[in-house]
Amino acid sequence: MNITEEVDIWADENAESTSQGSPAFPQRPPLSIPTVLVGLVTGVTGMCGNALVFAVLVYARRQFGHNVNTLMANQSAMDLCACIFLTISFCLTFPGAPQNYMELGQVGNNIVCFLFRNRVLSIASMNAAKIGLVGL
Repeated sequence: MNITEEVDIWADENAESTSQGSPAFPQRPPLSIPTVLVGLVTGVTGMCGNALVFAVLVYARRQFGHNVNTLMANQSAMDLCACIFLTISFCLTFPGAPQNYMELGQVGNNIVCFLFRNRVLSIASMNAAKIGLVGL
């Protein structure tokens, strides 16, 4: 009789833990607040600097028409995208941010988690910027 009671308790614990469901992508451990703040400051500073450089280079290209400015503008645009995606990723890891976005549906939630929480877009943009430097 004691064995069945233990089995029933074990089955109840399993039912409770599996009813929550496992996420499609494993959750990363939470970042500390100083780490998130450093990431946000880096991302915002990079966005401001790269946006300014990009705007000046686009204006100079239209004004003077040099091809060298095109390569520099492309590099600045890749860096700007990396900083934008980095800032969004750190905003999603800020304490108090929702962990799931179920109003987007299961597919939308998985896309947001994969691209932003795992920092896929920011890493891809940073790699594109590095590859763009090799071509120069």
